Amino acid sequence: MFGPDRHDVFWIVGSGLKLRHATKMRPGAVYSGQQVPTLCDDLIKVPQATPSGREPNSKSVTERCPQCAEEADRRGLSTISWDF
Repeated sequence: MFGPDRHDVFWIVGSGLKLRHATKMRPGAVYSGQQVPTLCDDLIKVPQATPSGREPNSKSVTERCPQCAEEADRRGLSTISWDF
C-alpha cells in the first residue's frame, strides 16, 4: 500500500482540534500523545486510538488546514484522510 516511491501525507485531526492537518508521519509509526510536524510547520498531538467497534470522533471532520492543503498541492503529494 505504501511503496517507497509514493509521497503521501495523512490528514489527521490532532487531539483537541476541529480541523485536519497534513503530516508525513505514517499512522502506526507514532504513538498517542506524540507531537508530529505538519506541512504548515505546526505541531499537533496524535489522538488516542478509538476502541474497537466505535467510530472515531474525528470521522465527521472534513475541514482541512488551508496552509497544509496549499503545501500538499504545491509538492504534488497524495493525500489520505486518517482517523485513529
